[in-house]
Amino acid sequence: MLGLERRKGREIADQAMSFTNVDHPAGRKLDELSAGERQRVLIARAVCQQSRIIVLDESTASLVPAHQVNIMGLMERLRSEEGITVVMVSHDLNLAALYADRLLLMKEGHVVSLGVPAEVLTFETLERAYGCVLLVDENPLKKVPGLTLVPKKLLSVTCGQREINSV
Repeated sequence: MLGLERRKGREIADQAMSFTNVDHPAGRKLDELSAGERQRVLIARAVCQQSRIIVLDESTASLVPAHQVNIMGLMERLRSEEGITVVMVSHDLNLAALYADRLLLMKEGHVVSLGVPAEVLTFETLERAYGCVLLVDENPLKKVPGLTLVPKKLLSVTCGQREINSV
């Protein structure tokens, strides 16, 4: 009646837009934004709903690395400070390893592996799931797996104890 709900909603929207770095295109239509800006606006909208669970589908796919880090930082903060559960679908396994507590790796709708990143992101599991070779090292910043795609033209190299000839 006094506009308090509206003011509170505007504050929440302003905070979400500021954090996702979409306060600059605020007056523009969605179809006038770049793919990355559109992605960040949609994430800001999800944050404004103040749900206990946020489900994201490839939320960082169109973003430059700086915006990926901002979005993942926001999700991490929502999880740790607000107790919000974040479920995220991503093909960026390195990003997932850095931020996820648990990973669910699927292939054709079936579970391949479930667990902490070090349990899921193994050479054998990734080869089985993706049908290509991914080298698994340790990320020096967080002690989680770091992945490198091996192009087919380089498959005659030796990886550790295992000879890689073809996939």
